[in-house]
Amino acid sequence: METARERARLLSRRMEKLILVLMAILGLFVLYGLVLAWSDPTWIGTFVIERLALPRPPQLSTSTMLLLAAAFLAQAGLLGWALQTLRAAFREIGLHDIVGAESARLMRLSGVAFLTNAIAMALAPPLVSLIVSLDMPAGQRFLAISFGTHELLALILSGILIVFGHLLAVAAEVDDDNKRFV
Repeated sequence: METARERARLLSRRMEKLILVLMAILGLFVLYGLVLAWSDPTWIGTFVIERLALPRPPQLSTSTMLLLAAAFLAQAGLLGWALQTLRAAFREIGLHDIVGAESARLMRLSGVAFLTNAIAMALAPPLVSLIVSLDMPAGQRFLAISFGTHELLALILSGILIVFGHLLAVAAEVDDDNKRFV
C-alpha cells in the first residue's frame, strides 16, 4: 500500500514538471506573438483573420489591433492560470497525501479554471469577429459563431477535473474517518 502511494507521489511530481514545461512553452508562444505584434502591428490581425477565415477589412485600425492583442493575452492568461492551478494540485499530491482536502480543492479549482478557459475558447470566435468587423463599413459588419471539437473536448476535460476534485474530497473524508476509526 505504501509503495503504491509513493508511486502516485512520484507520478504527481512528474506531472508537475511536465505542466511546468507546458507553461514555459505557452510563455514562449506568448512572447513570440508579442514580439511579432510589436514588430509588425498588422501581423496579429492577419493571423486571426486567416485562422478564423474571416473577411478582411480594407484597413485594420490601431484600436482593432490592440483589441485583438488583448483578446490573445486574455486567452493565454486563462490557459496559464488553468495550468498553474493544475500544477499546484499535482504539487500538493506529490508533497503530501494523495487524498487530502487541499489537493481536492486545488483539483476542483483547476477544473473551474479549465472550464473558464473552455468557455473563453467558445466565445473567442464571435468576439474576434466583432472586433475585426469594427473596421468594416456599416452594412458589412458580421458575427461569426463556431463550436468545434477542441472546445467540446476542453469542456469535457474541465468537467472531468471538477468531478475528480469532488471525488478526491469525498475520498479525503473517508480516509479521515478511517484514520479516526482505527
